[in-house]
Amino acid sequence: MTDYLFDEIKNLFLTAAEEIDRGNAHKQVPILIKFLNLLEELAGEEGSFDQVTLAQDLEDFDADDFGSEDYLDQKEEDPGWIEGTLHRQLKGGILAGQEIYVPERSIREFGFEDGDLIRAKSQGIKHMGTKTREFYYFDLLAKGDPQESKREEVNFAQVLWNNELGQYYILGEEDGQTVEIPLKDEDVDSLYIQENDRIEYAYWQGEIFEGRVAWKYSLNGPVVEKPAQGSRGQDGALDGMDVVLAVDLGREKPFREELNRLGANLVSLEDLNQAYRENRTLLADCALVLYDQVAPSHFERLRKKLQYDNIPTIYIGQLEAKDLYQVLVDNF
Repeated sequence: MTDYLFDEIKNLFLTAAEEIDRGNAHKQVPILIKFLNLLEELAGEEGSFDQVTLAQDLEDFDADDFGSEDYLDQKEEDPGWIEGTLHRQLKGGILAGQEIYVPERSIREFGFEDGDLIRAKSQGIKHMGTKTREFYYFDLLAKGDPQESKREEVNFAQVLWNNELGQYYILGEEDGQTVEIPLKDEDVDSLYIQENDRIEYAYWQGEIFEGRVAWKYSLNGPVVEKPAQGSRGQDGALDGMDVVLAVDLGREKPFREELNRLGANLVSLEDLNQAYRENRTLLADCALVLYDQVAPSHFERLRKKLQYDNIPTIYIGQLEAKDLYQVLVDNF
């Protein structure tokens, strides 16, 4: 696997170097430096694939990013479906026994977990400028046992800035104590991380300070705090309001009941997904995304739909049904 990645990154480096000139050097040089850093990491300890995921500049473009001037190389021989058990890395994963990398984007989209049996089928090699990557379609065959995974995470963590140390960090918990976890410079640079961004930070059990940023969330609205106290509102106080409530099925019942009491109409996550699948515009006055009660695999599709339909949105955690009225009045 390491030799495969080394050759791929080396070819990308050479292609980028050939295109450099005085006019684009200020843009191309940082790319070259990033590739060199990746090559240096890959030249280190064998099997340290979790340290390298082709960086964000390879992972964060997909088939929809390619324009008419870009092209697809079909493989001469179609190997068909390739099956394997997902070996989850801190970011992304690999199919055990196969030279196939499963991007973090795909893991989140399909809800894959460590130990899942999945299959992959090549869609060809995409070329976009100096970037190339082989694209695969992934499909779940059987669920594994995620309890056996040694991967831990701090999800939807707020990025903070330590002025004295000059570095970004997040808050986590170790041995029952709140600790500051500094973010690695390479993650900050490749993901363009800034203060107050929301990220998923992943680490192996017992190595909380040796982790990496697995995902940076794109949000279409602010993250707000729930009110310390407030009014529950009278019956029918929000009569006729259409509220998107993004909370996974099985957790929405108390929220639905409270919104019904207030006279508001609840648009569930399933309603939102159905509208997305049907390419249908969703009409709603506002949206509440309960980020601690929504599966990570739903987030990107959720954000795109809310943003496309121009629905005012806030993100909030640890929300109780009794606080719905005050949150809606304070923010919309």
